[in-house]
Amino acid sequence: MLQCVLKANPGAELIVTIKTTRNDHQPMPTVIVSRPGIMQQSLRASLADCRGIDVVATSGDGLTAWRQVAKLRPELLVIDSNLLDQEVEALLAAAKAEQPALRCLVLVRSSLRTDYLLTCGADEVVARNGSGQDLHEALFRLARDITGQRT
Repeated sequence: MLQCVLKANPGAELIVTIKTTRNDHQPMPTVIVSRPGIMQQSLRASLADCRGIDVVATSGDGLTAWRQVAKLRPELLVIDSNLLDQEVEALLAAAKAEQPALRCLVLVRSSLRTDYLLTCGADEVVARNGSGQDLHEALFRLARDITGQRT
């Protein structure tokens, strides 16, 4: 089960739950790739609010992330746009070559790169300055994909 709590404003919460198949007791091992700083901390906190996601590693660069993917075999890779564009593209290509079933979510500064990143191997692309609901909806779609692979 993947459950996220969306807080629009103080006192107002929307709890969204996706019930998955027989393997719903297994959290999705997840690697976050983001340069150290406030965005990396925010991503980690946002994903911590999602029951069903287990952040197994955080990386500040593409090469370290690729090594973590090869070693830890996560089911989800979350990549922030604060990496260089070429680094994101290379990481997507290398990670998908290493582990084709890996689901990749990329946060972008501009939606102009969405189509290109999807061709590079991203499974979901979300605007970095978008709503938290956009992020959680993308995570739900990926969770369904991952759960489908487990069965």
